[in-house]
Amino acid sequence: MDITEYKRVVVALRPSMLAIARRITGNKEDAEDVVQEVCLKIWHRRIEFGEYRYENLEAYSTTMVKNLSIDKVRTRRPSSNETALLERESESQSPDILLEQKDDADALRHIIGLLPPLQQRILRLKDLEEYETAEIAGMTGIAVEAVRNNLSRARKQLRELYLLYYRHKKTEL
Repeated sequence: MDITEYKRVVVALRPSMLAIARRITGNKEDAEDVVQEVCLKIWHRRIEFGEYRYENLEAYSTTMVKNLSIDKVRTRRPSSNETALLERESESQSPDILLEQKDDADALRHIIGLLPPLQQRILRLKDLEEYETAEIAGMTGIAVEAVRNNLSRARKQLRELYLLYYRHKKTEL
């Protein structure tokens, strides 16, 4: 793999690697560090990548990003401000409310997992990672209007499924 091929293949994967790292680490700077490390590792191992591995490079880089991001989070010590904020949040809410919030968050994660893969990705990039529509279009390779349509459909489906979940939950009580 020469430098032009590296740029073509690896630099194209960078936005999705950043999104994964940012989602896991919750921190833009840590995500940048992780992606930089992955890009360097790929460059140093470029000779090992034969023609048969180019198809698997996306999966390989995604796995590396996930693993390095998890390592980064594990080694990070919470600052005193973060610890104090978490303690205040947990003290201000009763265990019942915290449990309900956790159940709702789990339900939303499950419902998002039921959406088609493209809608899942667009919804996560827009609403969780806070990317602009044009950036998402560039990452996914589809038109801006198609991003808007998929996002609208995903939100509508999410809303409908969550309302069904909520009604079902109310009838159980």
